[in-house]
Amino acid sequence: MALTEVRRERITGSGLGYAYVMTALALGCIGVSGVLGSIFTPDLVSTSGASVGYIHQHTPLAAYMGWIFDVIAIAMVLPAAMQGIRAKVTDRFAWTLLGCGAGGTWLAVMFVSIFAPVMVTGTVPWQTWVPLGSIFAVIAGLVLTGLLCKFVKATFFQPAVVRPGAATTTPMVGSESSADDAATRLRQLAQLRDSGVITDAEFQIKKDELLSRI
Repeated sequence: MALTEVRRERITGSGLGYAYVMTALALGCIGVSGVLGSIFTPDLVSTSGASVGYIHQHTPLAAYMGWIFDVIAIAMVLPAAMQGIRAKVTDRFAWTLLGCGAGGTWLAVMFVSIFAPVMVTGTVPWQTWVPLGSIFAVIAGLVLTGLLCKFVKATFFQPAVVRPGAATTTPMVGSESSADDAATRLRQLAQLRDSGVITDAEFQIKKDELLSRI
């Protein structure tokens, strides 16, 4: 029996070119999200000063910390893509799921961060404008990206498993052959004993030797 190989059903494309395209798409969308989000996301605005001369202090949280979340997202997507490339997976559905899923997630994070309403706290004039939507958006983006990469790696990017279908049957065939040879030899020895060519003691010694070899 030949070795049997367990293969996942894959819709094959032309090599790994599509894999590189989808990987570049995901990383590009993450980069665009980081750049545009850091520019257009509302700042954290706080009020300071006296009641007759207060000022608004702007803190661009997205510009200061946004790149950290982008780096984390890239660190999730890139290893997943490398695992699929090393496994030579050419299933376009898997790569589309990774590329469009991760890229779309971070484009959505960018739009939510820019256009989500800003939470206002405090009383006039001592108010604080907090871009709470952008904070929740990046956290949700990281969670979704992590789950997506984990799912794609576990479902599509595992190496094909080779199972030796007849590995355990080969020794059994050899054992059966040895047993048949021993039985034939015993019958021949019994005929020699019955005809008086060998003694019973010699027959018993040869019999024990043959049985010990099985």
